[in-house]
Amino acid sequence: MGHISENPFENKMNDVPMTALCRTIEIDLRQMLSETDLPAPMQPRNGVLY
Repeated sequence: MGHISENPFENKMNDVPMTALCRTIEIDLRQMLSETDLPAPMQPRNGVLY
């Protein structure tokens, strides 16, 4: 597990879901700007959130 978590940004199963985090931040910022055309939140693929 230590070797797997050595680089947490490779988009693998046990990594930090950076794409989903960035999308959530984007949605939140756009809502603060009162935008209505918001992207959909990221959904897990095969049980993994990327």
